[in-house]
Amino acid sequence: MHDQKGKSISNPVFPFELEFRPNPSVTAMFSSSKPSNLMQYVHDLTQVPANVDLYDVYALDKPSQIGGNFAKIGSIQLDGKLVTSKFGDENLFFRHQFMNDDLKLHPEWVPYTASYKLGGKCPYQTMLEELDLA
Repeated sequence: MHDQKGKSISNPVFPFELEFRPNPSVTAMFSSSKPSNLMQYVHDLTQVPANVDLYDVYALDKPSQIGGNFAKIGSIQLDGKLVTSKFGDENLFFRHQFMNDDLKLHPEWVPYTASYKLGGKCPYQTMLEELDLA
């Protein structure tokens, strides 16, 4: 609803979906099977080279059922090496915008948008519980 300088935009442009595709430079560094010791994930992350591209970011401009196309819009690159931090573990949180806000601006997307009823639970919390990781 606003540009980078905080100015209101009357007709905002935003994607229907974002997709983070692992960059080929790091894909082979991680096993696709669950390790017996979950701390293996921490060890694996310490082996990631500094300044590497982690993900290529693609945006779907509208639902594929109505002609949407993915386009690469950027990448996520490390600025140095990965480090562990108490701040990251305890204080780093991301605010996500509700898709219902997006659908008010693009009601034509509603028939192509999944609707979930999780009893107030975050979908990621539900997934972690199903995987016995919570």
